[in-house]
Order: sequence, then C-alpha cells, then structure tokens
Amino acid sequence: MTKIIAKPFNEEMQAQLGQLDSGYHAGELSLKAQAELPEEIYIIDAEDEMVGYAVIWEYANEKALIHKAERDYFHIDEKYLERDFYIDIKNERNFIFIEALDVLKDYEGKGYAAFFINWLKAKYPNKKMYVYSLDKSRNFWFKMNFEPVGDTVWMSFN
Repeated sequence: MTKIIAKPFNEEMQAQLGQLDSGYHAGELSLKAQAELPEEIYIIDAEDEMVGYAVIWEYANEKALIHKAERDYFHIDEKYLERDFYIDIKNERNFIFIEALDVLKDYEGKGYAAFFINWLKAKYPNKKMYVYSLDKSRNFWFKMNFEPVGDTVWMSFN
C-alpha cells in the first residue's frame, strides 16, 4: 500500500538524501542550510520502502515565492522573461509551491508521483499550486491538469 509520510526535514533526513544515488533534487537538498528548508519533507512510501519524496512550501502571500524564485530560479538579466509569472502570482494568497517531487529511479513509471499529486490536491482542495517545471517533467504536469503560466516554465493548478 502506498502512503505519504510527513517527516521532519532535519539534518538526519538531509544525510539520508545525500546518500541516494537517484532522485533529481536529493544532492541539492542535502546541502541546503536548515533555514532554506521547510519543516517537513513528504516521503512517498510503498510497502515500508521510500520510493520518492517531495518538498512543498505553503505561502500566505506572493512575496515569499517571488523572493525564492528570484533567488533560486531567475537569472538577474532574464527576469523580464518571467513577466507572466509576476502577473499570475500578483496578489495571490494561501497557495502551495512544489519545490521538489522525485521518484527514485527503480520506482519510476509506477504512478507514485501521480499518487503524491492526487494526495496533495485532496489535502489542499482549494489552494492554488505552483511548480517550476523541467522540460523532462512537463508532460507529467499536464497529465496532472497543471497549466502553463503564460510563456514561462512555471505551471499552476486550480
């Protein structure tokens, strides 16, 4: 049976991520300062085995995500390309940002990422969700009913 388990995103969890040999964001997350991490990480568990993980942020207003996006995703000289993101998120309140959703290589293609997104949609039925999509995962987000945010790589749901 597949389930989602919230665990403290502490140094022990960072060390565990650092030991993974698959998981797109694992290495990056394992090196971040605690202040740059949310309090919890969500583990995708199947038959008492970690098959993936997700990192989400709950934001009360757009300012915190704009700050994070400008720091972590936007190149200073290309900020103008993100105009549609700024327009879409302006005055947005109480939303979710999916920073990472990784299924470990041995478990890819078995529906675990979709299970997590469906769980997230059920947990937050009335909240808008944002994700900075990668080219290789864009089709997945479309299948999960996320839509492009203008001409950016950002996608949103709800």
